[in-house]
Amino acid sequence: MIRTVLALFSLAVLICGVIIYRPFSDTPAAHSAPTDVEVTRAAGQGTDTLALAAVAAASAPAPAPRPATVAAQPATPPRPDTSDTDLTAMTNNVLAELGFAGVTPTPTAADADRASTADILANISAATGQESVLDDRPTLESIVVAALRAGESDGEIDRIVNEAAASGDLAVPELLVTSDGRVDTHVMLANIVTQAQIAAGGAAPAAPRVTPDNTHCMEVRVVQRATEEVQARFYTVQPGDSLGAISIKFFGVVSYYDAIFDANRSKLASPDRIRVGQRLVIPQI
Repeated sequence: MIRTVLALFSLAVLICGVIIYRPFSDTPAAHSAPTDVEVTRAAGQGTDTLALAAVAAASAPAPAPRPATVAAQPATPPRPDTSDTDLTAMTNNVLAELGFAGVTPTPTAADADRASTADILANISAATGQESVLDDRPTLESIVVAALRAGESDGEIDRIVNEAAASGDLAVPELLVTSDGRVDTHVMLANIVTQAQIAAGGAAPAAPRVTPDNTHCMEVRVVQRATEEVQARFYTVQPGDSLGAISIKFFGVVSYYDAIFDANRSKLASPDRIRVGQRLVIPQI
């Protein structure tokens, strides 16, 4: 009897084990990835192409990172060459060349340098027997005279002068170089008109009345000196400003640019090196 019971019990355990084991053995692993064969078989049976694309994307190598692009910086235009030619002398020579009555040419430092170079080349030619020709570099005077005789507009004169200066073919007075590295032809032409009026018997322009109310970027402050309080004037350089333009703004003429430069030597290396945002002292004249 006991043997029969044990045999039946063993048979029941065996049957239960078979029943429990078979469902797990017939079910694929829950999270196993499909093989290449399975993917191919699925494709042949019309499996969703999105699923295939997902498998392909998962097996593909990661794309290389794209190099970061650096924004191109605008090229800084070259600053004009400068000379120590006095703008008043240059303007006087322009008027003399144009035939204004009572105006005689004024020798300039550039004229003296050119004459000295010509003498040196002449001596070299005499010693070597080979002729040396002095480079005929255009001058601001010659360009302006030619443009005025041709009846060019102010805008065209500005283009001609600045193109010549940018190419390095022209040297200009320091007070005409603006804060953005251009030639201030507006100041140059205004000075020619002013000197022409004076040569014709007119009066020099009066100094304008300049206040913070009527002049942008100007301020007045009270400064304590040794024995008294004085009003000090300041001006913040704007795009397109030159020392000549600032002189006209505060004094009516360009000739006081050197006084402005002298008052700001701690900030300015030379009159052509003003920069936007500089706070300049405007002296009382």
